[in-house]
Amino acid sequence: MAVVTVGPQTDAGLMVGGQIIKLSAVTSAAGLNKVAAALLSGQIVLLPTDTIYGLSCLATNETAVRRILGIKGRPDNKPLISLVNSWAMVERQAIIENKVRNYLLSVWPGPVTAILVSRQHLPAAVTGGLPTIALRWPKNEWLNQLITLIGQPLVSTSANLAGQEPIVSIEEASQYFINDQPDLIIDAGVLKNPPSRIIDCQDPLDIKIIR
Repeated sequence: MAVVTVGPQTDAGLMVGGQIIKLSAVTSAAGLNKVAAALLSGQIVLLPTDTIYGLSCLATNETAVRRILGIKGRPDNKPLISLVNSWAMVERQAIIENKVRNYLLSVWPGPVTAILVSRQHLPAAVTGGLPTIALRWPKNEWLNQLITLIGQPLVSTSANLAGQEPIVSIEEASQYFINDQPDLIIDAGVLKNPPSRIIDCQDPLDIKIIR
């Protein structure tokens, strides 16, 4: 995988297809549009979130979601997190009681994943066939801009093979993803942030911290 360093004044080198690009190139309008186009076309992107590196695709694209499961060697019955960036997007995917909304207002945007009752609009590959959905509203500004451009939730799952530690740098990606590499890799340097907290919000009267 060749590293492509692209400055904010140009979008040269932002064509997808197993390339690595610097985050500084993605935060430009041209860069965001290129990443959005890759995701909308069904491709897999390894990108930095406000926690760790994650593998992402459109949450509505079942073929792409199943490809991520295959890349990770992850069982079909394990749900994936979906990234959202508006209450309209949240309410499209989940049933939100007022007490739960008030609680989430205190922690979103931020590194908190909420387990909510699903409206069953996303493929079973995302929810693991469960009646719940895992949603996170990231604080990362460029990531929120990307979700706005796409207009749909993005799957986000730690960039690692099942049972192994998440990668902390893109240099590790070539060691992890040998048989099927992400189509586009966004390099933000070394990320060693803790993973998101997970909060069970199914019962508004009994909100539980799982992790």
